[in-house]
Amino acid sequence: MLFELEFLADNVDKRILVTGFEPFGHHKANVSGEVAISLQGEAIRNHIIESLILTVDENGSRTVSKLLETNTYAAIIHIGLAENATRPRIEVRAKDFLNFTIPDNLGRLVKNQTISGDGDRKSTIRIEDWDVGNMIDNPEISDDAGDYICNETLYHTLSSIDFRTPCFFLHLPKNQSNAKGLVLQCIDRMLRPACVDVGAGAIIHQGKFLAARRSKNEKHAGWWEFPGGKFEDGENASECLIREIFEELELVVETGELIGKWIYDHGDIVVRLHVVECFIVSGEINLHVHDKLMWCDGPDEVDWLGPDRDIAKAISARL
Repeated sequence: MLFELEFLADNVDKRILVTGFEPFGHHKANVSGEVAISLQGEAIRNHIIESLILTVDENGSRTVSKLLETNTYAAIIHIGLAENATRPRIEVRAKDFLNFTIPDNLGRLVKNQTISGDGDRKSTIRIEDWDVGNMIDNPEISDDAGDYICNETLYHTLSSIDFRTPCFFLHLPKNQSNAKGLVLQCIDRMLRPACVDVGAGAIIHQGKFLAARRSKNEKHAGWWEFPGGKFEDGENASECLIREIFEELELVVETGELIGKWIYDHGDIVVRLHVVECFIVSGEINLHVHDKLMWCDGPDEVDWLGPDRDIAKAISARL
């Protein structure tokens, strides 16, 4: 799989804003405030975290939007307590609606009211790039941040930023384990580059799958991989693989089922591998970027390049 990418270094002067809330209602503590404070001054991807505890009232909900009048941040994450949740929730929408079941900490009780009348606000994160299933406690992706201060806070903040500043709300269960680690995972995903889509072809024939070794004049020479490469503009996985496999092997293939998607963070780039079944239709193999091929029964027969061994395991399990 060949692909060339440019990488823009992080701006070391940029700050990450992490907010939590004070206790409210019958709660004597609030995990969101505790984890926010624990992150103060932490460095991640050459950025520094600044923490802020918000009051549970209208003033608190507008604190960050007011800060944004004179401050800029590389990313913003609001954290709140979800009392009845069993899993953390990544909130990707703020509703233009409030309906409190309990008063806020100043006694305000809002019932069935819009916030602005201008409609809902979408989070500015690229959640499709996050590989959520591999995060701590497999967070739920939610488009309902509730009807209380959490939703109101997210709404005001999203109304004050543009799409280039990643921002969302993270709801934590009362007894969330490793909350700090989860928040750091979220921040890391907010800061890392957008995923580059790459096709990986699982060419299957007579119960075996094809591995290809990179030739000595290629990057990562001597390592084995699946044929494929970076999507070109407008391509889907099937179109990419039909083109790439012909360019690399001079084989005409047809594609089958999507085996899965794997996201790998290499630091300077993040790759989303689309692994698709491929079946040979015609052609004689002629190698261009590889110097050897092998038909494999399992994942342990060759020295795989990086994540391709995980893919080989998944393919083997299907055969």
